[in-house]
Amino acid sequence: MDDDLMDIEEEPTLDAGEVIEAADLSARSIEELIGRIFEYKHRLMERLLSDGIGHARFKESPAGRIPDSWRVVPLQEALAGRKIVEGPASLPGAGDVAAVVPVIIPECVGSLRLLEKRCGAVAKDRAKKLAEFAVAGSDIVMAVKGEYAGASAIMPVFFPGGILGPGCVRISADPGVCEPFYLNNVLHSYFQSGVLYTLNAGSGEMAIDLELLRRLMIKLPPISEQKRIADILLALSGEIVAGEDALSRIRSIRANFIRAQDE
Repeated sequence: MDDDLMDIEEEPTLDAGEVIEAADLSARSIEELIGRIFEYKHRLMERLLSDGIGHARFKESPAGRIPDSWRVVPLQEALAGRKIVEGPASLPGAGDVAAVVPVIIPECVGSLRLLEKRCGAVAKDRAKKLAEFAVAGSDIVMAVKGEYAGASAIMPVFFPGGILGPGCVRISADPGVCEPFYLNNVLHSYFQSGVLYTLNAGSGEMAIDLELLRRLMIKLPPISEQKRIADILLALSGEIVAGEDALSRIRSIRANFIRAQDE
């Protein structure tokens, strides 16, 4: 048989190290891309929340320089009468664990979005007794106690529903007055800048004083501009989430490949 033909028919040697190295390189590239998008979004968010879109006239306010058509109001006023609800001190014991409802705890409040895999759970029959702590799509949940205090996440529009857990509060905005995604970004900017840390109740553990939170001054553009700002930031958040999902898949592929080599 011709030597060239034999070379073609030979099974290529798989270099496991090269596969792992390629996965690591891809992961690093995606991590760098996510970091760059996140930094760009942060700078853009700060500019949008201070300059708005297309304004020429500005004024001073209790929250700093803002466009002339904006208002600055306490958070409670921005919610148009809807109360900030604090989670229960504790959750009921086990019930029928065959059917459970997710519990939003501080650990699952990520950077602007819900980390569902970290949520707790309570039996559905027990959850019925906690109806006042129900969380629905477009609600904002903020961690107010412990190491995650100040972090907030908005519930997905199609979130099936859950229960507010200990250490968190529910902030429900009236979309006719304050666009929920816009408000969540304002709260997140206060978290990143350290403003929320000034609301500490003064105990040993970080705990946000809810009365001070209700009085927190919120920059409030006209609702149409809130929606435009929210759409811009939501698009960038979507790119970050897509990058995080891709990174997770690459890490999973890498782990599965290594596992297969060991078998």
